[in-house]
Amino acid sequence: MNQNEFSRLLNEGAAELGLSLPGEQIVAFFQYLQELKAWGSRINLTSRHDDREVIVKDFLDSLTVQKHLFRGASLLDLGSGAGFPGVPLRIIRPDLKVVLLEATRKKVYFLKNLVRLLCLEDIEVHWAEKVGSERKFLGEFDFVISRAFGSILKFSACGLPFLKRDGILLAMKGKKGDEELKKNLPELGQMGLNLAFVDRFRLPFLGHERIIFGFKH
Repeated sequence: MNQNEFSRLLNEGAAELGLSLPGEQIVAFFQYLQELKAWGSRINLTSRHDDREVIVKDFLDSLTVQKHLFRGASLLDLGSGAGFPGVPLRIIRPDLKVVLLEATRKKVYFLKNLVRLLCLEDIEVHWAEKVGSERKFLGEFDFVISRAFGSILKFSACGLPFLKRDGILLAMKGKKGDEELKKNLPELGQMGLNLAFVDRFRLPFLGHERIIFGFKH
């Protein structure tokens, strides 16, 4: 996919989400895509098979969260992987303070390189195995988010210690999210978590169902 086609598709999808992306942000996303493909030949970053899938299922899906983040918020992306949703959110929201936490060392190298390449400020990359001893992260975030960390219960148990008082856990789920929530709601309640909001929507172009659950402690 050339840059013009990429720009058209990303702009159209962003418009469906109520977003207007400046030219420099479009360029940053295009560079992001090129790095994903370059590094993907050496390490397993994403299961996507073509550029369109990355644009819709990774970039645009990540951007659906931004409306829930207040200005100047601190955000922890737990199990960031190839940077979703933390990096796309930081590209369009320079006011955010973002930490990407990843357990796989090779992905940490990719993320650090990506942050340097895109010249992103107020975003840090940390290897998960080292964070346990860095108590500065505990109780420090307005939002903790996960897109593919595992079950709601696992994500909540791992993410809760990093949350500020009155902070919110954001769980991004597919169409089976309601079923998973119903199954785990009693245990979430025992953890002191309450369901603050449910945001249901469909991805641009594909129409796939997505749900964002917000849990408050």
